[in-house]
Amino acid sequence: MDKNGKKILSGALILGVAAFISKFLGAVYRVPLTKIIGGTGLGLYQMVFPVYTLLLDFSGASVPNAVAKIIASYKGEDRELYARKILKTSLLFFSALGALFAIVTALFSDKIATAQGNADAGLAYLYLAPSVFLVCVICCFRGYFQGFANMTCTAVSQITEQIVKLAAGLTLAALFMPDVKKAAAGATLAITVSELIALLQTFIFYRVRSKKKKFQNLGLNKETFTLSIKQIFSYAVPIALTSMILPFSKVIDSFLMINLMTGRVENPTALYGLFSGVAATVIGLPVAVCYGISAVVIPVLSSSKIEDKNKNALKAVILTVFVSLPCAIGCAAFAPTIIKFLFGYLGDAEKTVSINLLRVCSPCVVLLSLLQTANGVLIGKDSPKKPIIGMLAGVFVKTVIEIFTLPNPQINVYGAGVAAIACYFVANLVNLSMVFPIKLKRKDNESSRVKIRRYADL
Repeated sequence: MDKNGKKILSGALILGVAAFISKFLGAVYRVPLTKIIGGTGLGLYQMVFPVYTLLLDFSGASVPNAVAKIIASYKGEDRELYARKILKTSLLFFSALGALFAIVTALFSDKIATAQGNADAGLAYLYLAPSVFLVCVICCFRGYFQGFANMTCTAVSQITEQIVKLAAGLTLAALFMPDVKKAAAGATLAITVSELIALLQTFIFYRVRSKKKKFQNLGLNKETFTLSIKQIFSYAVPIALTSMILPFSKVIDSFLMINLMTGRVENPTALYGLFSGVAATVIGLPVAVCYGISAVVIPVLSSSKIEDKNKNALKAVILTVFVSLPCAIGCAAFAPTIIKFLFGYLGDAEKTVSINLLRVCSPCVVLLSLLQTANGVLIGKDSPKKPIIGMLAGVFVKTVIEIFTLPNPQINVYGAGVAAIACYFVANLVNLSMVFPIKLKRKDNESSRVKIRRYADL
């Protein structure tokens, strides 16, 4: 295995293990959490995440990939100084943007929740709002470290987030019960606390690196700031648009699923909670492992020679399939065992729905893992705008299928699972065709030109 292959494997392993631990803790967390706040409480808790994720993607979640891409692409001897300028610029701009979105979320918390179909989620939005700002700052530091192919900082902070969220979330939820509305909000407040601790930890990582490298105070003039922000935006904007599309589709889900199923099935909020909080959580475990591949492939391809880019891209795709396919088969085959182990507290009817949902959604493990890898490859190959095409096509198909299936009492929530499969399949079809475009052989082209000349001679 060559140097780049080892980078992809080692980096993916570090982030993959951390992501799996984080997702596993998140899944385990929902077991006692749902036992404390119930299915309706879980539905309220899950309602805030589509909008929350969309705000994060717009205000800063694209920053790690953009910053990592820029730093990894730089070949100058003063790379460390250049990287620090990029970091400082991103911190100044995106922390301000994150603060703005945090304020907007807090001010319109009740109205957003009401529009989703349940005003009780308003308090949860209010408690979650500060974390929008905190995540934006964390993302800047993560991008800085990932640009040097250092995945340890990101990995450690991700695990820290989950541990703090688990401990604080269960404590606050229990304290606020039996008021389900306040208990669900307390669980979201724990996310804000966890992000604050993760930020402090990430800053410590940076300070340790600063002392080792003996960094001096760095000033930014207006010209340097403008140039740096333009460079960051050239990647951050298309990456943000790409990463926003799926969360936006989940926002659509949070509005469509409850409203379209209301009056046709019992407790649509609980069904939405089972889909997004149970089935999607389990699917997210193996997908999170494969996320490490997509994160690592960006700096690896950015620093690769032109002739090696396709070779390294193929390695990333093959590794993604190798990891995700057995996981997808396992999710379908062992769905009852997984649900009973992780969500044994659910009632018999809820378990049955969750098991069926997991089986229906199991192909999403491969499709979603491949999709995030393909997006990372296109970014690494200096084509950050291309993933938008596939993502939009997939979400369009997904929304159309949901509109026709969710109101049907015989299909109801399972329609969302079928729609998700169709979404990821279409998006992969488009994006992978751009990762590995089919080219006509030159011999055939020359043969055609010869034939044309012969006909012209006649």
